[in-house]
Amino acid sequence: MKKIIAGLLAIVAVFVSCTDQEEIEIAYQTNMSITASHIFDDFSTVLGDEFEMQGTNYGEWDLNLHAFIYDINGNLVQSNEAQYSSLENALVFDLDLLPGKYSVIAIAEFTGIVQGQNYKFWNISNAENLNDLNIVESSTICNSPFETLGITSKEFEIGEHVENITIDIKPVTGLLQVIIWDDDFTGTGQDGFSFYAPYIEELTIFAQDLKQVVEFNGSVNPTYDYGDQATRYPIQTHSPKAQYEKRGATQVLGFRALLPQENRDFYFELNCVEGTGQYLFTDGNDWQMSDLTDNKPNIESGKQYVMDLILDQTYLYVDSYNSSVDMFERIEKYIDDYNKIVIRRTLNERYDKYVGMGRNTIETYLNQEAWYTTETTASYWGTGLISMITARFTDSTMEEANRIMLTWNIEAKQFELVTEVLSEMYTPLDNGTTENVKQFINNAVLEQATVGISWDKHNNCLYFDAIN
Repeated sequence: MKKIIAGLLAIVAVFVSCTDQEEIEIAYQTNMSITASHIFDDFSTVLGDEFEMQGTNYGEWDLNLHAFIYDINGNLVQSNEAQYSSLENALVFDLDLLPGKYSVIAIAEFTGIVQGQNYKFWNISNAENLNDLNIVESSTICNSPFETLGITSKEFEIGEHVENITIDIKPVTGLLQVIIWDDDFTGTGQDGFSFYAPYIEELTIFAQDLKQVVEFNGSVNPTYDYGDQATRYPIQTHSPKAQYEKRGATQVLGFRALLPQENRDFYFELNCVEGTGQYLFTDGNDWQMSDLTDNKPNIESGKQYVMDLILDQTYLYVDSYNSSVDMFERIEKYIDDYNKIVIRRTLNERYDKYVGMGRNTIETYLNQEAWYTTETTASYWGTGLISMITARFTDSTMEEANRIMLTWNIEAKQFELVTEVLSEMYTPLDNGTTENVKQFINNAVLEQATVGISWDKHNNCLYFDAIN
């Protein structure tokens, strides 16, 4: 019996000896909770319900939450994902990990159904290693704020104590609010629509060199690169003609989510009903392409931007969004700014230089002959804001003009804009200035001025007179 007991003790002794020599690794359980409930908090709506995922006219959307856990070498050790119909849901799971340092890449993106068509904006691939993980935007075009992509990265350490980790995903994209204004701002359209609207079949806003790829390259901090369609990326497509024919809304709203990028500019192209371009545009072409936008904002994560295309001006604006400025106030300012540009462009002809010229020289500058003459005057057709140009001469030889009169074709609300531009180009003169007539001279000093300028708001006429 003693021999048997001794044998059992020997076996136990061997087991204990082996246990002492090997370190046992114990996994510590940690809870992780991921949400994107505040992903739209820094953005503003136009109509009030564009960020509602269900129950509106903007489609039925689901939130997709993803969590990729990497070890210190960038290898994927755990992943979790789930789909929810509300932003209020959270992805909650346990991390059964060995002690050590880890990182998590939490991603929020959306899928949805709009008018029976499925949409998925972002595709995640190569998640097995942090060095290869990337997110690529699809070629889907859907003007929805649910194109927003959220990414939040966090490094953490598993130790002997239980630690609950909470992540609130923030947007990595900026949100571009797009409004196409088919409104009649000139009074020359029909049923509230721009006079261009019945003749423009398709209008598309584009961006060049747009970044559409998110890469990590082994780091928890994402970088952004260009996608396959970067050289000609459609922002929004619209048919003013179709909108006019169905007498739909005169403003068309859309959203696009853009990855961070500096000096972002845009342009648009339009196609007219065949043969109508000759009546709408100076070059007579049915196809038109705009210049790049003057303002080139830096797109930043979580920032909002606004783009307005005013059809009556065939002009595209883009700027940072200012929630304190009403959209109609913004458009009114844009219209005034644009009208000032057109007025300045008109007055840059410097009609004061025509004072003192003979008829032949004036006609050479105008590239036309007079359509009406008297003994001492000659009248010519104007262009744009000027309907008629009349030169008055000192005598019947028409060798020296002492007055150039411009008859303007503008609305009353533009009168002050003409005054502003004249004040920038010429020296205002108090003497002779009244409520309806504003006086200027073509020199800083009256004694050295050769031309006096009178802007008669009451008669829509601008006079350039020789100063004797």
